[in-house]
Amino acid sequence: MSAIPIAPPDCDPPPKDPAPATHRLPRGTCDAHFHVFGPQQRYPMDPRRNYTPHQSTLDDYRRVMQAVGIERGVIVQPSVYGTDNRATLDALRQGGAAFRAIAVLGADVGDDELEQMNRLGVRGVRLNLVNPQMVGLADTLSILRRMRHHGWHLQVHIDLGRNPDALDALGDAPEFPVVIDHMGKLPPATRRHDLMARLAAGACWVKLSAPYRVSAQPSPHADLTALVRALADANAERVLWGSDWPHTELHHGTPSAGALADLLHDWFPDETMRRQVCVVNPARLYGFLEAA
Repeated sequence: MSAIPIAPPDCDPPPKDPAPATHRLPRGTCDAHFHVFGPQQRYPMDPRRNYTPHQSTLDDYRRVMQAVGIERGVIVQPSVYGTDNRATLDALRQGGAAFRAIAVLGADVGDDELEQMNRLGVRGVRLNLVNPQMVGLADTLSILRRMRHHGWHLQVHIDLGRNPDALDALGDAPEFPVVIDHMGKLPPATRRHDLMARLAAGACWVKLSAPYRVSAQPSPHADLTALVRALADANAERVLWGSDWPHTELHHGTPSAGALADLLHDWFPDETMRRQVCVVNPARLYGFLEAA
């Protein structure tokens, strides 16, 4: 008999009652990176996963939206579901026009299925280069070529702290827009890197998401301010903000939604710059009708 895989331990759940932000986010703010997790009986998880999340639904996330002033969001397919996008797509159906999504897809996905995903609000495909998964770069690019007429982009989860040259795999001039998760997990002391050069050239976008995955300090993660500003200085029109709710893989408490939102006021004291990052840039990338 083969051994039964042992499920990894549960990570901590997000707070049931999200703390409000001290400063409301700009009107029309888009959270460019969050996940949903439904009942395991309906949405089974990949046995190869490296964490087990708590059920965290779109209704739960709406309380975060109300607490900090988020009006739009991008649901990112998490690694625990592999290429089974049902939880993400069902949340899109429930959420409607205020939401978009990023899928994880295998090469066997059909054209009709891709077209249906686009109608629902999928706008790109995620490539995970940090956690092991079944989908590689070649298959992901093949899918994006099939959806070129819809302008889908490549979202990459990458760890430039552990592998500083990992962006080389994407080539010098990617054929599709590239969005980098979580500041590329650059070391906080980084001021110059190929990621900044690519931003300056308009060759990629970067998400200022999950500061607790990048910072070497506790909240309010003061060591990230200079890094964030270096990324924004490289190209303010290619920077996005995301909460990373419900903050998976944490086992000693999860961050306050209000505190994460308030970081934007520390990073960008200028209201115009906050609106650029929170409203204008995501509206352009994800195809919202207006920047609000």
